Amino acid sequence: MKNKLQRMKQHMGMNNTKEEPPLIVPLAHLPGEKKHIPFESDWHLFQTTPSWFEDQYIMVRETQYPMEHKHGKYAFCQTKDAVNRWQDHIYSHPLSAKGRRVEELLFFDTETTGLSSGVGNTIFMLGYAQFKEDYVGVKQFFLPGPESEVALYHHFLTEVGTLGNLVTYNGKAFDWPQVKTRHTFVRDQVPKLPKFGHFDLLHASRRMWKDLLPSCKLAVVEKEVLAFERVEDTPSYMAPMLYFDFLQDPNPEFVKGIFQHHEWDVLSLLTLYSHLSSMILMWDSFSLNDKEKYEVARWYEAIGESEIAKGQYELLKGVGSTVAEASMFAFAMCLKKDKNWEEALVSFSSLVGTKRYTYLASIECSKIHEHHIKDFERAIYYSRLALADNEFVSTYPKEKQKRCAMTFS
Repeated sequence: MKNKLQRMKQHMGMNNTKEEPPLIVPLAHLPGEKKHIPFESDWHLFQTTPSWFEDQYIMVRETQYPMEHKHGKYAFCQTKDAVNRWQDHIYSHPLSAKGRRVEELLFFDTETTGLSSGVGNTIFMLGYAQFKEDYVGVKQFFLPGPESEVALYHHFLTEVGTLGNLVTYNGKAFDWPQVKTRHTFVRDQVPKLPKFGHFDLLHASRRMWKDLLPSCKLAVVEKEVLAFERVEDTPSYMAPMLYFDFLQDPNPEFVKGIFQHHEWDVLSLLTLYSHLSSMILMWDSFSLNDKEKYEVARWYEAIGESEIAKGQYELLKGVGSTVAEASMFAFAMCLKKDKNWEEALVSFSSLVGTKRYTYLASIECSKIHEHHIKDFERAIYYSRLALADNEFVSTYPKEKQKRCAMTFS
């Protein structure tokens, strides 16, 4: 009560002295009648205990796993090895953990009452997996009712402190913006939000497997890539309904499945980060198919690391398969950017006559002959080859068809 009055004075401009930090008072020392926690013995059997902040409480569950524990085909210690390998990597990358210790990464996820981004959507569970000295710890903060939201964010933000690196699955677009929205309502009573760096593994998964997997949902990636298949899992769409049932009848049986679902989520982030890091750092020795290798090269090129991308394209390039031809074209474009016209022309011309790249390669050959070699007859020849590729021209933007036709003028 003293802490609440102190905050009210601050809002009314009546407090000119420095506010003392709020005290976390054990339940036994709370003034007045001891507050009853429904089904407390059942929570205790579930290894979940109450954590108090003033007269509010939340439920906190902690689980520990040894480093050798396997989640699917990966042991947790392999993630630690992947972070160590990043320290020697000389190229920049969105997933690079260079300059960070594995203990500084929070493999973070939330559970919410809906998938909308509005203020009516409530986060009822915050949790993460984190490396400790000799084990991996999972910590989950559960909201037993809307009146305890201040306690939820107080305990969570006190725990994460100044750690600044989140690993999530769609966390950039959903989880962390949701945390920011809900934090706005209680920000005068809880610590500030840290400025997190972010590794969003959904974007990485889409880059690697959007053409190879039926979906890039985490459960699909777990099964197809990490060899982890959930048994008797509570589906995500069921979580809000079960939480609302819990609010009507606070029996932990309603939400135990949500705790397990959330725990699997954060542990899968840990091993998925290990797998993706190995794909990038061990490109030539890791068990990648050609499509995955090509996507890694494209990713490097997209972030401006053209030197390593060009080297990887060169190893993949050829004629006869989709990936080989795509790599040949990308390799030729890298040579073109380097103004290596002659070698670029050789690569482009090798693709003339292929089903997928005759049109694009012919245009590039025409440009090089016209602008750099000054062989206008050959430029016209390749322009005509491009226009003759009716199958491709019919689907190509009309503006680009016009540009090709203008070569004749």
